[in-house]
Amino acid sequence: MNRGLTGLVVATLLLIGCSVAGPTASLGRPSAGVGGSGSPAMPTASTPPAPTVATLTPPTSPMPSGCSNQPPDLAAIVVLDPAARLACFGASTLTFQATIFKPISDCGVGPRIAPAWFCLPGIFLAVAGGASDNGLPPLAAYWDPGSRLTPASFPADGTVQIAGHFDDPAARTCHITSASGASPEPAAEVVLGCRETFVVTTVH
Repeated sequence: MNRGLTGLVVATLLLIGCSVAGPTASLGRPSAGVGGSGSPAMPTASTPPAPTVATLTPPTSPMPSGCSNQPPDLAAIVVLDPAARLACFGASTLTFQATIFKPISDCGVGPRIAPAWFCLPGIFLAVAGGASDNGLPPLAAYWDPGSRLTPASFPADGTVQIAGHFDDPAARTCHITSASGASPEPAAEVVLGCRETFVVTTVH
């Protein structure tokens, strides 16, 4: 009887010991997700530096010498030679005040070109408010008849608001129609001359 009681007590103690030791052993295992021996620890990602103004600003191409970053007035245009005007302004719309100086009666005694409106009619535009002896040359200007402008759109000696551009699309079609005995210019030079011509689009 005593031997049976003793065996029961021992079995009970063993059962209690196993139930206590089981969870304790499981808590001792390292977790693979937190850098235990089961897998290598993940490196910490470094935060990239914030972009600066210099990295956000695209590089700009330098403007040709003599060009202005400001919207040009007529005085800033006429001080440039024809090639520089084309390089500086391209086909962008230019708006400025000008005084009607006088109409162009002939665009030259040499070759005639087409489209004919690159030759006649035309007008000379002078710097508005400038003295007659300021040394600034007038700007020769022409217009496409499709714009509905006429010589009457340019009042003599009047000061008006002009909008227009160089490098008109029609300039690419310019060609000589009559050489009048003169040596014909190369086709590329004829086109370039038309591209350098100022074409008025509106007058106010």
